[in-house]
Amino acid sequence: MKINEVEAAVGVTKKNIRFYEEEGLITPGREPGNGYRSYSQTDVERLRRIKLLRKLDVPLAEIREMLEGQRTLAEGMSQQLERLRSDLSLSRSHEQDLEKTLNNVTSSTFWKMSWPLRYFVSKGRQLAHTFPPFVFLGQLRRVGISGVRAQAKAKKEYAKLFPGRTMRADRFASAELLVRQAADQPAAPRISIVVPLYNTPQQFLVELLDSVQNQTYQNWELCLVDAGQDETVGQTVAARAAEDPRIRYRKLEKNEGIAGNTNQGFALATGEFIALLDHDDILHPCALWYVAQAIAEQGADFVYTDEVTFEGDIDHLTVYHFKPDYMLDNLRSNNYICHLSVFSAKLLAAVGGDERAAYNGSQDYDLYLRLTEKAHKIVHIPHLLYYWRSSPTSVASNISAKTYCLEAAVKALYAHYERVGVPVDEVSMIPGTPGFYKTDYTITKPGRVSILIPSCDHSSDLRTCVESIYRRSTYEDLEIIVIENNSREPATFRCYEKLQKEHKNLKVITWQGTGFNYSALNNFGAKEATGEYLLLLNNDTEVISPRWIEEMLMYAQQDRVGCVGAKLLYPDNTIQHAGIGFGFLTLAAHMHKNFPVGHPGYMGRLVYAQDVYAVTAACLMVRKSVYEQVNGLDESFAVAFNDVDFCVRVREAGYTNVFTPFAQLYHYESKSRGLDENPVKRKRFISEVERFQKRWAKQLAAGDPCMNPNFDLMKEDFSFDIKPLE
Repeated sequence: MKINEVEAAVGVTKKNIRFYEEEGLITPGREPGNGYRSYSQTDVERLRRIKLLRKLDVPLAEIREMLEGQRTLAEGMSQQLERLRSDLSLSRSHEQDLEKTLNNVTSSTFWKMSWPLRYFVSKGRQLAHTFPPFVFLGQLRRVGISGVRAQAKAKKEYAKLFPGRTMRADRFASAELLVRQAADQPAAPRISIVVPLYNTPQQFLVELLDSVQNQTYQNWELCLVDAGQDETVGQTVAARAAEDPRIRYRKLEKNEGIAGNTNQGFALATGEFIALLDHDDILHPCALWYVAQAIAEQGADFVYTDEVTFEGDIDHLTVYHFKPDYMLDNLRSNNYICHLSVFSAKLLAAVGGDERAAYNGSQDYDLYLRLTEKAHKIVHIPHLLYYWRSSPTSVASNISAKTYCLEAAVKALYAHYERVGVPVDEVSMIPGTPGFYKTDYTITKPGRVSILIPSCDHSSDLRTCVESIYRRSTYEDLEIIVIENNSREPATFRCYEKLQKEHKNLKVITWQGTGFNYSALNNFGAKEATGEYLLLLNNDTEVISPRWIEEMLMYAQQDRVGCVGAKLLYPDNTIQHAGIGFGFLTLAAHMHKNFPVGHPGYMGRLVYAQDVYAVTAACLMVRKSVYEQVNGLDESFAVAFNDVDFCVRVREAGYTNVFTPFAQLYHYESKSRGLDENPVKRKRFISEVERFQKRWAKQLAAGDPCMNPNFDLMKEDFSFDIKPLE
C-alpha cells in the first residue's frame, strides 16, 4: 500500500505516519526500482493499534514495548490507569494546597488590616492617570509649557475638524498629528471601505462608524451592506448618512454568506481602491492616510498594515501582530496579511472581481492569494492601524472554533498552486497550530546533494554527524565530502579511513591552507562536489528528522530561492537557529534563540516555512549554480559573518532565502560559549565586524523586511520597541 492509502485506511496523517517510522514503530518495505515506501497489512494493523494507544495517552516507549511483545496490552493499560490515577491525585492535592495557601493569606490579620492601604494605593494609581491636574502636570513635565500650549491649540483645531464623535480619535494619536494629517492630504484616489453587516450590536456599529468618520484622510466612502434582521442597524446608519453623504447603505434581500455579502459591497463601491473592514472592528484614525500616502508616493496597488487584537474595551489590547513585508512563503503558510488590506479596483477586477463562496471562512485568504499573484506593487505599513475585536467564537480569538475556515484555507492554497503552475504533493494543516499550513512541493528537479563537512579532529563528533545522515536520511542521491583541516590526532585519520571504507559515497579531501578559514574550506569542498546542490554542514550536528534533505530540497530546487536553512536545536531541546534577523544585535542574530523546541514562536514563526534574510551555514542548502554565481563564501570572512554575508549577496542577486522548521538537527555548539578573548582572534573578529558593517551599511540602515521595525533590535526574542506615528 502507498502512504495515501494508509492515511485513508487508518485515519492517521502522513506526517504522523512518518513520525512513527522515525521512532521505529513501523518499518515499511521499499518498492523495487523506485525505492518508494510500501506498507503491508501488518503495518496498517500496527498503526491502528498505535492510534488507539496514543488516544489513551500511552507514552511511545511503552507502545514500543507492547508492539514488540515486551509487555502485554493488559499490563500496559493497567500501568496507564495507575498513572492517570496518580496524576489526578497529585492535581487534587496541588489544588487543595493552593486553596489552603490562599485561605491562609486572605484570612490573615495582616491582609485584613492592610485593606485600607491596598484600596488607597489602587485608587491612587487610577487618579495618577485620570485626574486632570495630575494629567496636566505629567504633560508639563514631558513637553514643557510651549508643548502644552501647542497641544491645547491642536485639540481646539481637532474639535472643529472632528466634532461630536462618541469615540474621540485623539485616544489613538496626538491631536497635533491628526490635525497635521487632515491638513496635508495625499494626492490619492477615493477609497471605498466595504463592510458587510449582520445583526451588528449597536455599540460595535457606533464605534465602527466613529472610527471611519474620524479618518484624517478625507477622500473615502463607507459602503455598508446589511444582511441582518435588526432594524436598528439600518436606522443608525441612516442617521449617520443624513449628516455625511460619504456613507452609503444597502439592505440586502437575503443573506448570501460572507463572500456573497462582501461582493454586494464591491458592487456598491465607486472608489478606485477598496478596503475591507469587519462589522465589529475599528480603524485607527490615521489608517487611510498612511494607505493613501503609499498609493500616492509608491504607486501601490495592494496595501496592508499591522494590527492589534482587543477584548471588550478598545483599551484592552491583547495580541500585537507586527508583520513582515510581503513574503510569498509566509503567505503560503498562513494568512499573515489579514487586516487592514486595501487594493485597487482594477486589481480586483483582474482576479475575477469577487470573493468566492466556495472558500467561505477563508474567503479573504483566497482573495489575497489571487490579488498578490497579480499585484504590481505591494506595500506593507508597519503601524498598528487596525483593531480586531476578539470574542469567544471569533477567528481572532480561536480559529480552531471554526474548522471549516481551516479546510477552506487548504483548498485555497491548492487552487493558488494550480493557478501559478507550481506542482505540490500535499497541502496540510500543521498539527497543534490551527491557521498554519505546510506545503510539500513536488521535487521536480531532483539531483545529487553534496554535503560539505569541514573537519579538524573531534572525530567522535564527525562520526555522530555522518552516521546520523546515513541512518536517518531518506534521500539517497547524496555524497559526503569531509574537508580535512590540519587535524593532529591519530584517531581522526583512523576515523576518516573507516568512514570511507563503510560508505562508498563519502570521501575525505585535504585542504592545504593553514589555520582555520571556514569560507576557504567550503569553497575548496565545493570545487570537488559533483552534486547539483550543496549542503554546508557543521561536523557538530546530528540529523533528527529523516526527510530533512527533501524538506530543504523542495525549496532549493525553486528558481526563485537561494539559501535554505533548517531548525537547529541545542542538546537541551532549545532553539539555536530558526532564521537570522538582519541588523539585530547591531549586525545579525539568531531569532527565537533559547526558546523551547515546542514553543510556536512569535505569531507561529517557529512552526512554518518562511522567508528570512539569512540562515546559518551550520546547515545551509543552495544550488551549486547559485553558489558559483555569487563566487561562494567570501574568504576575507574567515570565521564570523561569512554565512550572513553570503546570504546577503544571494539576496542582492535576486533570490529569496528560506527557513524551514521541518528539517531539524541538533547542533552541539555550546550555549554558554562567550566571546573569545584571545587577542589575535579578537582582532580578527573586530576586523570582520567592521568589514561587514562597511559592506552592507545601506542594507543595515534599511532594516530587515522579513522582520518588522517595531521589534527591539537589541533582543532576539521579538520584544517590542514600538515606533511612534509620524
